[in-house]
Amino acid sequence: MVLLARRPEGVTGDELLCALYEDESVTPVTLRAELARLRRVLGPGLLASRPYRLSRPVVSDAAVVERRLRTGAVAAAAAAYGGPLLPASQAPAVVRLRERLADGLRGALIARRDPDLLADWAHAPWGEDDLEVWRALAAVRPAAAVRSRLAALEAELAAPTGPHAR
Repeated sequence: MVLLARRPEGVTGDELLCALYEDESVTPVTLRAELARLRRVLGPGLLASRPYRLSRPVVSDAAVVERRLRTGAVAAAAAAYGGPLLPASQAPAVVRLRERLADGLRGALIARRDPDLLADWAHAPWGEDDLEVWRALAAVRPAAAVRSRLAALEAELAAPTGPHAR
């Protein structure tokens, strides 16, 4: 749905196959079966074919965050961000979109240097190990708890890893 909502003009079966599956052994028949299941879930008339497209506009959280970032509404984009997009998805196009969305918002938060927005990101599950956000937060809010968490992250990063690490 996310990929179809982003392409209102539609996508071919081959384009969708490449966007969804890394494994080249997945056949067009499998894709058609998945789309038939999606069509049943959505109900009649929403999923069209040749090319595959949604017959009505669908607004996703991801699109809202992207639009707000484009207009410079960083706080509003952060408020609309509910976390990583479809975090369990391994579909190549979804992975790229998830990373682009998170990186775009993260970069905007770091550039904005708003301590509350940075703290919200840093204390969210997806930001608790984000060294750059913690560094940015420490620069604008050097509280003891922030400095302590930053030091712990930096120590983890410096710690040796691998089979011979103690």
